[in-house]
Amino acid sequence: MRICGRSALGPTFICICFLISGIVAGTPRAFGQTATSDQPTVPVPAQAGGVPGQKTSAAPDASVNTGAITQDVNQELGLDLDAKTAGWRQHLDRVESDLRRPHLRYSELNAYRDELQRIRGEVKDLANRVPTRLDANKAQLNLLGPSPGAGQPQEPEQIAHSRAELNYRLGLLSAAEAAAKSTDLRIDHLFNTIEDIRRRNFASILLQPIPGVYAYETWSRLPDYIPIAVERLRDLVDGWWEGVPDRQELARIGLEASLLFLALLFARWRGVRSLRRWQGEGEPPFWRRASSAAGVVLLRASPVAVPVVFAYAMLAAEQRLPDRIDWLFYLTAEMAVIIFTVAALVTTTLAPRARAWRLIPVSDAGATRLCGLIILLAFVYGLTTLLYAITRLVQAPFALTIAVALPSSLLVAGLVIAILRTPLRSENPAAPSMRLFRTVRTVVWTIVAAIVACALAGYLPLARFLAQQLVVTGSILALVYLLLLWVDGFAQSVTDDDAVAGGWLKQRAHLERSRREQLALPVSLLLKLAVLVLSVPFIMLQWGYTWPDIEDWYRQLFFGFHIGNTPVTFGALLASIIVFGLGYAAARLFQGWLDVQVLQPAGISGGVRHSIRTGVGYVGILIAALAAVSYAGFNLSSLAIVAGAFSIGIGFGLQNLVNNFVSGLILLAERPIRVGDLVVVGGEEGYVRKISVRSTEIETFDRAHVLIPNASFVSDKVKNWTLRNSVRRVAISIGTAYACNPRQVREVLLKVARSNPDVLHTPEPVVDLREFGASSLNFILYVFIDDIGKTVRVRTDLSMAIFDAFAEAGIEIPFTQTDVNIRNIDRLHELIADYAAQQQEGSLETGRRRFTKVPAVAD
Repeated sequence: MRICGRSALGPTFICICFLISGIVAGTPRAFGQTATSDQPTVPVPAQAGGVPGQKTSAAPDASVNTGAITQDVNQELGLDLDAKTAGWRQHLDRVESDLRRPHLRYSELNAYRDELQRIRGEVKDLANRVPTRLDANKAQLNLLGPSPGAGQPQEPEQIAHSRAELNYRLGLLSAAEAAAKSTDLRIDHLFNTIEDIRRRNFASILLQPIPGVYAYETWSRLPDYIPIAVERLRDLVDGWWEGVPDRQELARIGLEASLLFLALLFARWRGVRSLRRWQGEGEPPFWRRASSAAGVVLLRASPVAVPVVFAYAMLAAEQRLPDRIDWLFYLTAEMAVIIFTVAALVTTTLAPRARAWRLIPVSDAGATRLCGLIILLAFVYGLTTLLYAITRLVQAPFALTIAVALPSSLLVAGLVIAILRTPLRSENPAAPSMRLFRTVRTVVWTIVAAIVACALAGYLPLARFLAQQLVVTGSILALVYLLLLWVDGFAQSVTDDDAVAGGWLKQRAHLERSRREQLALPVSLLLKLAVLVLSVPFIMLQWGYTWPDIEDWYRQLFFGFHIGNTPVTFGALLASIIVFGLGYAAARLFQGWLDVQVLQPAGISGGVRHSIRTGVGYVGILIAALAAVSYAGFNLSSLAIVAGAFSIGIGFGLQNLVNNFVSGLILLAERPIRVGDLVVVGGEEGYVRKISVRSTEIETFDRAHVLIPNASFVSDKVKNWTLRNSVRRVAISIGTAYACNPRQVREVLLKVARSNPDVLHTPEPVVDLREFGASSLNFILYVFIDDIGKTVRVRTDLSMAIFDAFAEAGIEIPFTQTDVNIRNIDRLHELIADYAAQQQEGSLETGRRRFTKVPAVAD
């Protein structure tokens, strides 16, 4: 086992102290698992030559001043190319030779990696300078044209001299480019070699059992070893104390830290009460609990974390601390920050004494038990980590190290088991969070079982490593989960009118609740992505990776990697998404401005306005998409391949989609239907509400919205009641008795039609005597109205007015009657009389039968 380098712990510790949002501790690291690669083939530097199609010579012309050209190229590149490449080669040869030595230490590997990173920075700087100058040189050669071939007249001497100089210059730049690429490939190979060595060292340390774990000699001499270790620690501290030049400075630092502690303690007392003040009805909503939790955690952890960090930072700055004393103070401060930060996080999240402010749905008993166990686990972990480091600092006997490692691993495993066995009484056991908890609990149970098995089997380094990673990585993941809860709370506050964010968006931005809900989703997803991306480096630090490793991978992720010959960067992709979003928003804003400021004042009808707005929107989206693709670094000329594949897809499976899309464009251009038109298509009748890319939305008279493919409006029969205008003919059928004068009926109907204000005078109302019916004269009144939406109301008004006018004029409206004529009424009378007689005789016979059945009375 070993003590990790401070370079990996320092940034992590600073992040803990200032953010108070993570628990990162110095632990034995697991080395990164990276695949090895074969020795790359170093390409031969390109010879001096022209662009394709030009003939070059194997050696430069004698008239070419090669020294001056070389010096000019070196000045442009800002370095001596030959000396620099030779220096790189020597450094890489030395590193490659050193990596063949056995038993390389972790610090030595870090030093080699830092040296390789420095050389890679110089190589990349050279690689960035060469391409522009190389392209400029090729462009100059293209201007000279192809060199004359065999049997052709020689070109002028001045042009030939310029061509020779440019060819030689091109050779130097090509050689520089090839040298940069070959050096970069060799550096990649050396990086992979370092990772291989790290992995082998890690496996040899962790997978090697410790002999004598259960030997009597190991444990019997512990009473003698403990005083020795304590005496060495005392001597270490006394030696530093005697060498302190200014002890008053230490007293001043202690006083300042104490005053800072008291000030922060008072701020905690006032701040927690202020943040947890709720005047609303019932319990505070989740967003209120989540938003206050961040401030409460900061206030509760600051009184200890900030003074401890301040004291250590001042000691390190004012005093020249020896390395071992520096490590001792650093680990002590780290233990204090871990314990009190964990206590602040747990007491705020579980809130055992304030159920209304609890973020996780557990019972009061469960919250109290979890809070105590987790704080105890943090204390045990911090204390055992400090004791383990002290045994290494004072070079205590190995038996004392075993006495710390074995019980601490088993104790951590026991506390984790107690935490896992704590009952969580959730109101909804099937909730997604509970299902996730059960999955995580299964994984943790497996790790705990591995810790116990390794510790009992004598693999103490592996057992201690698993225990430390379980505590530290688990703490970081728990913190990430709490931050995700805070993001959910923030998203809820955006939709709540009582929250600061929701109230501001409602009052200042005039966003309704539905729009704020739509806004909250992408914002919450973006914040969650940021939390996950920022948490990954802290987890990687615990598993053996260093900040240079993480920076290199993140730089490749955000600033460039290649897919084939196309450079792709996450940052460029994210920026292209932002560009598309801004372009889309700009297109929407321009649509609204065009509609309100230009189209409406110009008096353009709604259908035409909609067509123009839709066309402008399509153009804006297309421009935004092209700008986003171009910003991402993709060559637009390569889209021809995509277009060819897209054409094949159209021929097979996308023809209906494209048919509807093209039909939508035809509808917008030809405008056979417009928004607001009353149409009949495919058995559906209603108003056109929206013409989109694939379909058209129709609202029926029953307020049902029907989506009809655009191709139906182009290929099928469509009845458009309002294609040219909104005038419609209304027909009312009515019948009168044959005794009525048809001319009088005609005059009454025309009078009623002309008296209605909604009826147009041109075309005039018309009365049609349609037919002589079986019992009535059937008339039809035809009138025209200027608004098709008034059809039902006008028909009803005219029908009621006709009924009143006919009643006033004495015109009878007949109804269906049926007359029945019986030819032989006498025969009917005889049949009725016979039936009545038969019924009477049947009644008398029934009476006599009942009388005869009466039983005789006995004497």
